[in-house]
Amino acid sequence: MNAAAPAGEQSASGLGRKFTRSVRDNVLAECAIQGVRLCAMVVLARALGAAEFGLFRVLLVVSMFSSILLQPGLIEALVQRKQVNAGHESTCWWISVALGIAGAGMLYAAAPAIAWLMAMPALTGGVRLICIPVLLDCLSVSSNAYLQRELRFGTLAAADVSAEAAFLVIALSLLWTRMAPWSLMAGLAARVATRAIILIVAAPRPPRAWPTIAAVRDLRRFAATVWGGSLIGMLSANADFLLIGRLLGASALGFYMLAWDLLRFVPDRLYKVAGRVTFPAFCLLQDDQQELAQAYRDFFAYIAKVVLPVAACAAVAAPDLIGTIYGARWLPAAQPLRLLAVGLALVGLRTGIGSVYYAKARPAIDIYLHSARLVMIIAVVCGLSRNGLGAISAAMSGVEGLISIAGLLFASTLVGLALRDLTAAALPGLWQALGCALATAAGKALALLCGAAGPAVLAFIAIPPAAVFLWIEGATLRAMVAGAFDLNRAAGAELSGS
Repeated sequence: MNAAAPAGEQSASGLGRKFTRSVRDNVLAECAIQGVRLCAMVVLARALGAAEFGLFRVLLVVSMFSSILLQPGLIEALVQRKQVNAGHESTCWWISVALGIAGAGMLYAAAPAIAWLMAMPALTGGVRLICIPVLLDCLSVSSNAYLQRELRFGTLAAADVSAEAAFLVIALSLLWTRMAPWSLMAGLAARVATRAIILIVAAPRPPRAWPTIAAVRDLRRFAATVWGGSLIGMLSANADFLLIGRLLGASALGFYMLAWDLLRFVPDRLYKVAGRVTFPAFCLLQDDQQELAQAYRDFFAYIAKVVLPVAACAAVAAPDLIGTIYGARWLPAAQPLRLLAVGLALVGLRTGIGSVYYAKARPAIDIYLHSARLVMIIAVVCGLSRNGLGAISAAMSGVEGLISIAGLLFASTLVGLALRDLTAAALPGLWQALGCALATAAGKALALLCGAAGPAVLAFIAIPPAAVFLWIEGATLRAMVAGAFDLNRAAGAELSGS
């Protein structure tokens, strides 16, 4: 770019570099986090049972619900707003502190009632254990928003890595003691508290003014809409877990949770790596419809090339994958995994639609989608609970598929794209999914012929689809790596032309 380049081009180029660096930082963090988490969860899954994991999942839902309830859209409102002054930041800080103190006290008092409602007596101690971490999470609101506005995802990534390390240390340190049933719950408390403390220390944003009515008026409409959408979204995202745990028991919930988490592993990593970076990035492009449309379409195409092949391979290799990694006791999770595969693949494709809604100041769409999803989940799980986990998993796949298609349609309309544009963008990913699935099946057949067992089976299953994927996407991956680490200034041009 020469000195005479238009300011808009320079701005777009600068945003692209910041986006790439943020994705790079998130990739490095996710590699570290998932390396730690995989080791920890394999050890924990082999030492604990499905019931302990079911209990952990319920406590995780309580923790997430508390954080959303006590942070009423404040982070998103500060990130989305073009101009933020000391009054806005200070007002959000005071509100989050007040809500955090009140919420932690009420959560402590309500712990026995929550345990009774879920028919899980051990939940009382777990709920009380997370009260202080929830309060600390509220204190980090201003710091979190500031880091996102500045696209300082390296700091956020470091906080995530440290939080996961804290989970590992605490959970494993309790695993071979009399407090083993508390290992997952104590690890969760350590994870939430560690992340909050690091954000506060890394980007201290103490109040520089008293809260003002003017700041509340500036932020309230967007924040309230985001808050409502987040609450309903959280409920709809976890209603199936809560209902399955209550109606079918903690063990059934543990199997369902494992199937869900395996299928969502890659999409969730993509969200952590790139999806959450789209929110501030899309907000910077909110007034340029053409640039926003192109950015979203490109992002969707890249997501499809990863999510669809992974879901296809996981469905083909489900029993071998689960039995080898987690042990034979977890094989009942294989059927739910296969039944959920199609629906959760479509869930992966809707990564980034929330960023579009927020960038275009239409967060209410999230409320409509999640409300519909919540109603459908309640009907499906309650209506099919007598038919077992398999029937519920199949129906949930359908629910996720319908909601995903509707969400993609709304997002494409907001940026001026037709649904056929997204379909065309997804086609390369569909072909890659077919090729990778066939390669996985061939690997399974070869492992059977060779009499492979244990970890060798995973090698037979994983290497063929990985080779197919790298053969197709090798050039794109090289360009992305080169651009992320400034290895080649021409990498961006190569990537945009691919």
